[in-house]
Amino acid sequence: MALHIRRQIGQILMDGGFLKKNILDRACEEQQHTHELLGQVLVRMGVLKEHQIKTPLLIQDHLSTIDDAVKIAAGERQLLGVLLVQTGKITNRQLDAAIAEQKRSGDRLGEVFTRLGMLTERQLEALLEFQHNQGDPTVVSPLRLGELLVATGYISREQLNEALKKQDVSHKKIGEVLVEEGYISPRNLDRCFRLQKMLVKSVLTTIMSLGIAVPAMAETVSLQWDPNTDANLAGYKVYYSPDTSSFTSAIPVDVGLKTSASLSGLDPSHSYQFAVTAYDTDGTESSFSNVVTIAEQVQPTVGITSPLNAANVSGTVTVSVSASDNIGVTKVEFYVNGVLKATDTATPYTYSWNTSTLAAGAYTLSVKAYDAAGNVGQASSTVNVVTDTTPPTVAVTSPGNNAILSGTVTISSSASDNVGVALVEFYSNGVLLSASNVAPYSYVWDTTKVANGNYSLYTIAKDNAGNAAQSTPVAVTVNNPVADTTAPTLLSFTLPSTSSSLTVPVTGLGASDNVGVTGYLVSESSTAPLAGDARWSSSVPTSITFSSAGTKTAYAWVKDAAGNVSASRSATVVISLADVTAPTMLSFKLPATSKTRTVPVTSLNASDAVAVTGYLISESPTPPLATDARWSNNAPTSFTFSSSGTKTAYAWAKDAAGNVSTSLKATVKIR
Repeated sequence: MALHIRRQIGQILMDGGFLKKNILDRACEEQQHTHELLGQVLVRMGVLKEHQIKTPLLIQDHLSTIDDAVKIAAGERQLLGVLLVQTGKITNRQLDAAIAEQKRSGDRLGEVFTRLGMLTERQLEALLEFQHNQGDPTVVSPLRLGELLVATGYISREQLNEALKKQDVSHKKIGEVLVEEGYISPRNLDRCFRLQKMLVKSVLTTIMSLGIAVPAMAETVSLQWDPNTDANLAGYKVYYSPDTSSFTSAIPVDVGLKTSASLSGLDPSHSYQFAVTAYDTDGTESSFSNVVTIAEQVQPTVGITSPLNAANVSGTVTVSVSASDNIGVTKVEFYVNGVLKATDTATPYTYSWNTSTLAAGAYTLSVKAYDAAGNVGQASSTVNVVTDTTPPTVAVTSPGNNAILSGTVTISSSASDNVGVALVEFYSNGVLLSASNVAPYSYVWDTTKVANGNYSLYTIAKDNAGNAAQSTPVAVTVNNPVADTTAPTLLSFTLPSTSSSLTVPVTGLGASDNVGVTGYLVSESSTAPLAGDARWSSSVPTSITFSSAGTKTAYAWVKDAAGNVSASRSATVVISLADVTAPTMLSFKLPATSKTRTVPVTSLNASDAVAVTGYLISESPTPPLATDARWSNNAPTSFTFSSSGTKTAYAWAKDAAGNVSTSLKATVKIR
C-alpha cells in the first residue's frame, strides 16, 4: 500500500533549484512571524515572481506518491544515466565509472546502478517508468510545454489548440510552431524551457526520495511527552529536521492537545532530531523541549570480492571485501564458519586466511560491515579448502633458447596449478628480477642495464599451499652496442714550408681510431670544432686555403662515428704571393702659371698594395717602361718643360714588381 505524503512547496522549490536552502530557511523564519503562505513570503522578499510560485503548485498534488510522480513526465526521453545526474543522485564521474563497469560485466546499466548501491530496486523501477512516460505522447502532464505555457499565462488555451493542429501538419516542435505563429517570443519560450527543466528536476528528486525500498518507506517514529499545565494551553507542535539542520527551517506538525504523535515516511538514510513546543490561546509558543535524536538506519553494502563463491583454495588466501555506506563504514569483521577471525577498519578491507592447518572441505566465509550508527550489512560465500601437495607447472615461453637479445625484452612464462597459481617469479643468473600474481605472467627486461654476455633465465611458480616449481632454464646472450668513448688519434699533419699561393697543399695527414675515423677538418682556428660542425669532410683534405699571406699556422682534427674529436696537430707555412697589382695615382698638381720652364710640383701622391718604389713625370702621355732610367725613388719636387707656352705633364708610379700605374696629368701656362 502506497504511503501518501504531501510534499511541502518549499522542498519542491529547493529540489528544482528555484532557490537555495539558506533562502528557504530565511523565508520559513519570516513565515513563522507573519503567518503568510510561504509563496507570499518569497514573492514579498523578491526571491521569486508570482508565476514562479504558481507553477510548482501545479505539480505539488502529483508528488504525494511515487506512482503519481512518474506519471507526469514530460519532454524528450532522456537516458537513465542523464536522469540520475539531473537529480543530483550521482555525479558525472560516478556515471562514467558505472558505464565502464557495464562494459566490463555486460550487465544492463540499471543493474550496475543497483549492484553498486547507487539505486534501490524501487528507485530503478520508478526511473525506468518515468523514462518511458517521457517518450509517450499520450501522457497528459502539467509539465508538457504547451500546458505549462497556458498555466503560466504566456499563451491561451485556444492558441495552444491552434498550434497543436498546425503541428500535426508540419511535424515541427510545438515551441517552433508557437513562435512562428507569433503566440510567444523566443525569449519567453526560452524562459519556459528553463522553468520546465526546473520542475522536472523537482519531480525527479521526489521520485528518488520516495523511491526508497518499501520497508524503509514505513519508517515511523512515535513520540510522547508530558502534558503542559498552563491554563491557556491551546495545543502542541512537533518539530523535526534531518541530520544536524536547525529547527528554524522546519515546518512543525500541529497535533492539537494530544501528548503523542506518530511521524511516518521518514528517510532512514538520515538521522533525525525531534522537539515539541506548546502554544497558548494567544498564539504564544514556548521554547523547544529537550531534543531527541534517532540515528540513520541504512545498512552498509558489503560483498566478498575474493575468493569467489565455490572457489577451491589452499595455503594462505587473501579474503578481500568491498564495503560502502551512505555515511561511512567504520569497520569490517571477517568470520569463518561463524567464528570471528579478524577486524579491519580501513580500505582495502582484507584478511589473510591460513588454510594449511584446516581439514579439506567446505567453509563459509562471512563478513559484516558496520557504520557509526551501528547499522550492519552482511554477506557470505562458500569456498572449498583442498589439501594441495601438487606443485605448479611452469615454463619460460619467451625468449627462445640461445636467443640474442638487446634493448628491452619481454620475458613471458606460462604457469598452471591444480588449485591455483599464487605467484610467478622471474630470475636471471639466479637473481630475482620480478614477481607477478596476475596472468599472463611477464616481465619487461631492460638488457641495456646489464653487461653484454651470457645469461640463464628461468621462472619459479608457487601456489597458496607453498608448493613451488622451477622452469627449465633458457640460455640467452645479451649483445647491446657498446658506447664508443675513445677519441681518434691524429698521427701526422704536414704542410710545405713555403707557398706562393693562399691555397696550400696538405702534404701529410694520418690518424687512427679504435673503431674508425669518419671525419677530417683543417682550419686556421685553434678552437676545436664540434662533432656536428658542417666543415667536417669524410676524406682527408688535399689542401687548405688561407685568408692572407705571411707566416701562417693550420690546425687539423679527426673524429669517429660516435662524435669523439681528437686533439689537434698544427703545421706552419710561409706564404709569399706574386705582386700583380699596379699602384694607384692619388694626386698630381702643378701651379696654373709659371715664369720659368722649371715648374714646382705642388702635389704628387700614390699608393700600392705592397709599396710604391718609383715616380716619373713626363711631357709624353705614353706610359714609361718599368726599366726606364728616368724613374726616381722619391716623388719629384719640380719638373722642367722643354719650351714655354701652355704645357701638360703626366705622372706615374711603380712598385717593386714593376707594375706601373695609370697616369694623372696637370697643365701649366709658362710665360
